[in-house]
Amino acid sequence: MEQTGSQQNHKYLWPLLCSHKPTLLVPSHPAGNEVLTVLQGTICAGFVDTANKVYLKTLKKGDVMICPIGLLHFQVNGGGSLATAIVSFSSPSPGLQILDYVLFANDLPSLLVEKTTFLDDAQVKKLKGVLGGTN
Repeated sequence: MEQTGSQQNHKYLWPLLCSHKPTLLVPSHPAGNEVLTVLQGTICAGFVDTANKVYLKTLKKGDVMICPIGLLHFQVNGGGSLATAIVSFSSPSPGLQILDYVLFANDLPSLLVEKTTFLDDAQVKKLKGVLGGTN
């Protein structure tokens, strides 16, 4: 990203396709802002700020949403047909953390996950099994 004062030039672009399937990932990018521009269809997008306030918007063709650096966010198909968007980042290496994988795809002790998520042992073990976690 080139930055002069408050102007930003987002050079790092990736296409994003949102199918009809209700798949929801909740990622964050610890080293870059994300800008989502809808090219076709409808996308439900939002993020949660550090005070746990949810910002939610239904985006249509031509709409843009900025997800601030480091905040958990999501984009899901908001209509009955294919949605397409372009995602750009303010950094060539924005980083990626996906909440499900942070909690369940590692060797974090199940007891700690249970206490921090209020899930019971069977639920935690099932999610760890699906996502490849241990312990």
